[in-house]
Amino acid sequence: MTLSLALALRMARSQLADGSEAAAMLDEASEQLMRALAELRELARGIHPAILTDRGLAAALEALAGRTPVPVELSIVAPGDIPDQIEATVYYVVAEALTNTAKYANATCARVSVGSDGRRLTVNVADDGRGGADRELGSGLSGLADRVSALGGRLHVISPAGGGTTVIAELPLAPTPEQAAAEGRTARAPSRSSEADEAIRSAARRARRVPRPGGPA
Repeated sequence: MTLSLALALRMARSQLADGSEAAAMLDEASEQLMRALAELRELARGIHPAILTDRGLAAALEALAGRTPVPVELSIVAPGDIPDQIEATVYYVVAEALTNTAKYANATCARVSVGSDGRRLTVNVADDGRGGADRELGSGLSGLADRVSALGGRLHVISPAGGGTTVIAELPLAPTPEQAAAEGRTARAPSRSSEADEAIRSAARRARRVPRPGGPA
């Protein structure tokens, strides 16, 4: 179907004069389609996206944000030695979440943050759209959960109706010898709340403040 769409675009373009507004719009549509095809092939093969290898995580996420039709605010504070599998998973989480925002959320803006406490990497993608996303019903979100879980991480989707959607992925980073030793010494001590846990609690608090349809204001 996608290839037939590309052919239809080329045929339509051949009927238009160079320099016209319609021709420019079709050229842009064709270019976006080719980029989307390349991304789909990478997703299908599960390979490390080329842009990550060539330009790094920050540039790859900036490119995703630039292609999203709603404004995206980026905050990326991450170590430079992220394992390839973790880096690729971050990319796919952000790509899927922003795709859902653009296609279904009716949002006016989105926010993407990536941060690390040295032991784990936390990815947070939030929008101000209509909410109601369901990981059980969406193959894309379900696939992300499987991918994150395979790396020992956790994926949370908080999406109350009318309250926007927040996707939070928490991915473990390989500990240094010093961190491993410290973990052994403090195995019985209560653990601190992670950045992801705080983000989840914050999103849940916002969800509770969203009035239900037909309920009191």
